[in-house]
Amino acid sequence: MIIRAALASSDGIHVDRHFGATEVFEIYEIDTISHTYEKIDRRTTCKACHEHVHNSDRLEKAIRTIEDCNTVFAAAVGYGARAELIKYDIIPVETELSIWRITRGLAYGRMELPSLYEIKEKTRKSTITGNARNNLKKLQNIHPCMGGDAHFKRGRIHLPVSPECNIQCKFCSRRMDKSVIRPGVTSLILTPEETPDIISKAKTLCPELSVVGIAGPGDTLASTKALETFALVKKHHPEMVCCLSTNGFRLPDRIERIAEIGVETITVTVNAVDPEIEAKINNFVIDENGVKHEGIEGARLLIEHQLQGIKRAAELGIVVKINSVLIPSINNDHIPEVARVTSELGASLLNIIPLIPQNEMADIPAPSTELIQQVRTEAGKYLEIFMHCKHCRADSCGIPGHGQDLHGKLYDKEVAETFSHG
Repeated sequence: MIIRAALASSDGIHVDRHFGATEVFEIYEIDTISHTYEKIDRRTTCKACHEHVHNSDRLEKAIRTIEDCNTVFAAAVGYGARAELIKYDIIPVETELSIWRITRGLAYGRMELPSLYEIKEKTRKSTITGNARNNLKKLQNIHPCMGGDAHFKRGRIHLPVSPECNIQCKFCSRRMDKSVIRPGVTSLILTPEETPDIISKAKTLCPELSVVGIAGPGDTLASTKALETFALVKKHHPEMVCCLSTNGFRLPDRIERIAEIGVETITVTVNAVDPEIEAKINNFVIDENGVKHEGIEGARLLIEHQLQGIKRAAELGIVVKINSVLIPSINNDHIPEVARVTSELGASLLNIIPLIPQNEMADIPAPSTELIQQVRTEAGKYLEIFMHCKHCRADSCGIPGHGQDLHGKLYDKEVAETFSHG
């Protein structure tokens, strides 16, 4: 097999240039049958990246300079360049090895090129993830729950419009309460129609308000109330970023409507991607027909729906954050795998939430600081980690980083409501 390789190099010895920044390609021909390799050309081109921005004309000229090659080696290859290279059936490889090690490794079979199919599939996933990460960086300037300084400068409000839930987590205990600070707790339930005025009032209490979120107190997608609310938010307060939190069970069949409304970010609670582990965390799920699915069957169904929904959300340009509840002895070794799988589907951020011992998991101790840090380190190899979770209530309001919640000042009524599953 004959391989013609272009190597982005500044000195003719090492691959040390990004594809978009190189002006020289060393061209080598490698014969994997006779185990020989030789330099056949040295080609110059204009930089595809001009003033840190890819120029489409320059990019095309750079690729045409090496269009007779099977592969190109560079220190880095951006998403746009990678996508264009594979259109020419050129396999991009990122490395910083010496030219001698690369050419000799190929000649003697010590280095293998990925197939074009593998590269195309990786590029497809990388493009999704890359777009999501670009959107994440923009949101981090204005969303206090996406990392960055916004956590200490920007406000958010959680609208408690979704009391129903369609799964039963063993650690979940939802309740009406004025003072307890944790997810699943609220002092009242709002109707969608009430929310525009509530947001207006919240903006007077917190002028830094930039995000409207819905995090239950049940599941946001177990009914249509959250979507009705977001549609009203976009109508009356279009300047607000909309943020939806869900267990993901109904995400596949509601994601198109979510995108149509203009929800910018979704948080999906994924505690496992292995049904056997998930079955230790949840008792059951209830589908849209009211059918209860228990044990491994329910766990498998939940995971399938979560992963389908995450993938489609990322494809639609919605930033996806993953919440994973860290439960010692159950999923602490598994959360890095959750991060790896969801990252490949396009998720951008991971929030590892320490277990609050309660309900059926009241006897499981909360994870230690050391365990939390260990899991964050391992999972952080795949996803950026959000470090400032405050275990917010479903009716929270204010700037999370200030440590003060305004929900007591915001609401002047209390509504008794019975939570339900299904």
